[in-house]
Amino acid sequence: MKKTFQIAECRASLRLWGWSPAWEALVRESIEPDQAVGRVTAVFREQCLLRLPNGERTGEVTGRFRHLASNAAAYPAVGDWILAQEAGPDLALIQDLLPRRNELSRKVAGKTVQEQVLAANVDVVFVMTAFDEDFNVRRIERYEVMARQAGMEPVVLINKSDLAKADDERMIEARDVNPDGVVLRVSARTGEGLDTVRFYLPAGKTGIFLGSSGVGKSTLLNALLGDEVQITKPIRMSDGKGRHATSARQMFILPAGGLVIDTPGLREIQLWAEEPALTEAFSEIAGLAGLCRYTDCTHGPESGCAVKDAVEKGTLPADRYAGYLKLSKELSYIRRKQDAAEQADHKRRWKNIHRAARAFYRDREKSGD
Repeated sequence: MKKTFQIAECRASLRLWGWSPAWEALVRESIEPDQAVGRVTAVFREQCLLRLPNGERTGEVTGRFRHLASNAAAYPAVGDWILAQEAGPDLALIQDLLPRRNELSRKVAGKTVQEQVLAANVDVVFVMTAFDEDFNVRRIERYEVMARQAGMEPVVLINKSDLAKADDERMIEARDVNPDGVVLRVSARTGEGLDTVRFYLPAGKTGIFLGSSGVGKSTLLNALLGDEVQITKPIRMSDGKGRHATSARQMFILPAGGLVIDTPGLREIQLWAEEPALTEAFSEIAGLAGLCRYTDCTHGPESGCAVKDAVEKGTLPADRYAGYLKLSKELSYIRRKQDAAEQADHKRRWKNIHRAARAFYRDREKSGD
């Protein structure tokens, strides 16, 4: 009876945070009597903010969770559903994650080849840029690959439309690099486009804002919320670049019931993706690739490349082609580094096994003497 009560309790109190019959069916047979289901609504350095059936708690992973976690990507991310045990009036210990429906990831900043999960169980990815110095189509491409790796088509929001003309050519440029997706003009100041953003976020659906500092993610969120919830900072007039206003990834409920994850501006957008995501993001190049002379054409130095022919004829923009090559090389580099890391880990494991075996036989010989 207790387990049945907990599931019913989750349906009543966590529905606002995206709980659904699908999640209920997943957890029904696995939850223990002393566990509670919750959702991660914010992530800080060593702690999380959890929404449990009976309210909000600070969350920390257990020692067992930490021991079993294979890498940083296995730790809770904003949007995760978790199983936790309450450890006091303000603290809950995270014991397990429910299987993620999807995850939005990048490579961690720096030289380390490791995945960083920015958010999990997301329904729509809003890639934000602005009608100012921040606008950069190459950056939009990167976010698009990131979204498609998570199995979603990005919705590109060009903010600060009150600063642009109705026929601003940056709309065309954004559509060119997101040919199969949606590109919208929005303005937190005038309200343009906000109803369309709300359309993508009905009750229980989770969206995430991705973009650089200064594009107005927090300002747009405040406009959607109808309140000054997130602190905002003006861009630096010296170089037109933004300053971090958001310090942590955090989830908010909109008045109509949709959920939005606000994120700090990403200084580095190093991809963590596979070839199919790149192919989807550059669908026009994928279409041309079928006409290449060689089936394994890299669209680089080979002859008979339909992609390069299209660039020479002017039907494929040269900068779009250059952007594709750059991201393709970046993903190949990451794959090579991953393979090297796996090989090194495999070598270390066998080295430890052999060392333990030698110690075993050495000790056995000594005891026999």
